[in-house]
Amino acid sequence: MQAIVAVLAVIGVAAILRGLARTIVRLGLSAAEESTASGLAQVSARRGDLTGMAERTEAAHQARRRRRRGLLVSALWAGWLVVPPFLGWAPQAYALAAPLWVLGRRGGTAGGGGGDKVTR
Repeated sequence: MQAIVAVLAVIGVAAILRGLARTIVRLGLSAAEESTASGLAQVSARRGDLTGMAERTEAAHQARRRRRRGLLVSALWAGWLVVPPFLGWAPQAYALAAPLWVLGRRGGTAGGGGGDKVTR
């Protein structure tokens, strides 16, 4: 039984690390999207394009929301990785994460990836 839990714990740690890495990458993309949308909104404002400015400002707000949600999700991933060893139930907590390895292949949106793209 201990060997099964150990194998599942190793798979679980890999799943947690992958989830954390994916969330951090999405966080970076969301920050870049927010920066781009804000810059394009300023360009639209200088040109007097109020509709374009409003659309890009809204895109920047959505990217900020995704970034906040991504920060929360990455903190949860990091917490799941760091806290269990201090509480003494690391193998069990990591073994519970093993199914995430399979579920992660679906291409879900953990951390809030995707969303509206900024257009010119």
